[in-house]
Amino acid sequence: RPLHAKAEQHLMCEEHEDERINIYCLRCEAPTCSLCKVFGAHKDCEVAPLPAVYQRQKSELSDGIAMLVAGNDRIQAIITQMEEICRTIEENGRRQKQHLGLRFDSLYSILEERKKELLQSIAREQEAKVQRVRGLIRQYGDHLEASSKLVESAIQAMEEPQMAVYLQLPGVYLPCRITDMSKVSMSSRPEPGYENMDHFSINVDYVAEMLRTIEFQTGA
Repeated sequence: RPLHAKAEQHLMCEEHEDERINIYCLRCEAPTCSLCKVFGAHKDCEVAPLPAVYQRQKSELSDGIAMLVAGNDRIQAIITQMEEICRTIEENGRRQKQHLGLRFDSLYSILEERKKELLQSIAREQEAKVQRVRGLIRQYGDHLEASSKLVESAIQAMEEPQMAVYLQLPGVYLPCRITDMSKVSMSSRPEPGYENMDHFSINVDYVAEMLRTIEFQTGA
């Protein structure tokens, strides 16, 4: 601590109570009086005037304080710079996260659109096949209904006991109709495996592997 001016005026030697402390022992690094240099503990030491040592050490201390303050200012500037770097890193990170999210959203959109197109392809063929089979069902149903009615008419004709009446029945040519009706063509039936939809299967393993290898670009 710096000595108070008033206290310094009355600072006396502990060994020689009547002697002021007016010199500084350079070897012991302690203030002392002239008698200590001549007869006392510091007679073999190198000494210097107290004011000169005081001014020199105060000057050195002042220079040291200036150096510390300058160093502290540099450190504070570095800290401020690094705090700004941290803020910039966080901002850049947020921006890159947003960009990455947009890229993946675009991929999701492409996948959803392609999925929709492929589902529509399946639905179109499914509908076409079902409509064709239902049309054949109606065609065969109509034939079955006509054949059943013909069978009913033939049975009624068989039950007529009188020959003259039998020969006058509207269905006198019934056997010819039966023959024609029994020759229904089966060529319009769906071919074997018509119901199979396995040709719509897809292999996405290579796409999945490609997606797993998505990585950040390097270089320019």
